[in-house]
Amino acid sequence: MTKRLIEGLFVAPEGWPDNSPLWRSTMNCYRVLWLCHRRMTRRYRQLVADVAFSKRVHHLKSPAEMTAFLDAIKRDHASA
Repeated sequence: MTKRLIEGLFVAPEGWPDNSPLWRSTMNCYRVLWLCHRRMTRRYRQLVADVAFSKRVHHLKSPAEMTAFLDAIKRDHASA
């Protein structure tokens, strides 16, 4: 969001509708992000901890981890 806001000062972000309020929209995104973090993070982590006993849980923190995870899934699927 921050990157979009800064770039939007110079050129409209790709796919952004013409004459859309970039500043107000970005501020609304920050508000929603904060509310999600404040109200949902604890419950989500508890849900993950609860199902970890009966399901595989993967905590992917970086693009490299996501790529490695997808490659592993592809290898498992191809070998099956």
